[in-house]
Amino acid sequence: MNDIPSKRQILDWIAANPTQTAKRDIAKVFGIKGAARVDLKKLLRSLEAEGHLQKRKKTYRDPEKLPPVSVVQVLPATSTTDTSY
Repeated sequence: MNDIPSKRQILDWIAANPTQTAKRDIAKVFGIKGAARVDLKKLLRSLEAEGHLQKRKKTYRDPEKLPPVSVVQVLPATSTTDTSY
């Protein structure tokens, strides 16, 4: 199966699997090997140019959604903490 997936298939995959969105992961899932990876890269670039995807380091994500994992540090209130918000 070396056929390049449609834009909709890639967007659906990224929405369903937000932690496996690197080019390598996408190519593996859709069975893309060898020279066909060049076409996949072009397709991903066009999705990014159209605003459907946002590239972050080596992964792609929906620009309208928050990342699947966020680090938040919650500290307890102290007597010197201003809580008059």
